[in-house]
Amino acid sequence: MPEEQAFSVLVKIMFDYGLRDLFKQNFEDLHCKFFQLERLMQEYIPDLYNHFLNVGLEAHMYASQWFLTLFTAKFPLYMVFHIIDLLLCEGISVIFNVALALLKTSKDDLIQTDFEGALKFFRVPVPKRYRSEENAKKLMELACSIKISQKKLKKFEKEYHTLREQQEQQEAPIERYEVDTHTQYLCK
Repeated sequence: MPEEQAFSVLVKIMFDYGLRDLFKQNFEDLHCKFFQLERLMQEYIPDLYNHFLNVGLEAHMYASQWFLTLFTAKFPLYMVFHIIDLLLCEGISVIFNVALALLKTSKDDLIQTDFEGALKFFRVPVPKRYRSEENAKKLMELACSIKISQKKLKKFEKEYHTLREQQEQQEAPIERYEVDTHTQYLCK
């Protein structure tokens, strides 16, 4: 593909498929995606979700590259080609399908790890497992079989924004107190 066409595809993916939003406003949309992934884990893989809670492992610690690079950073190209094909057909929600499939297929190994062991597992054994085209094909079949409704993703997105608003409101009184105290000090 010529450079100009490749660049046009990149622009289309960034703007029309919502990937650009992941990088904006302090990565706010990306953090929302992490929240959605954790909520999906809670529903689809509760034992792994609970294990991650117990060891203090959060989605941003292992899934950042998945969302920001569409799995291109660590996984073989033939697998990435499948993911991008699905993304172009189905939209950004495909990332959740692939992420859940990766987590499901790695669940037994991950449950036996501690915090550091899980992070190491995501860096080396997980991508290595899919160097085999057969394993990558099975993973993609599993990813395609996972049904995630847009309605559910929207619900989790609303939950995330509600939680963020509550956090901001809890922080605001302290800031107001500090401003009031500082103002009183200056007025004396």
